[in-house]
Amino acid sequence: MFTIDKKEYDETKLDNKGKIALNNVTVLLNEKNDLMHRLEKNKILSEHYSEMLKKNLQNGKDKNKS
Repeated sequence: MFTIDKKEYDETKLDNKGKIALNNVTVLLNEKNDLMHRLEKNKILSEHYSEMLKKNLQNGKDKNKS
């Protein structure tokens, strides 16, 4: 079963072109979800490393003041 526009359909009733289209949609949605996950991970890591860099720069400033 698969859902389009809030309606459920039986994929076994699709012809070959329909099965290929369903497979392509499934692959594309999986790729989209993977990209969204990678983007979120990238955002989190970028923020983390930016904070580390800021702290490092502040520590470097303190050392130069002595």
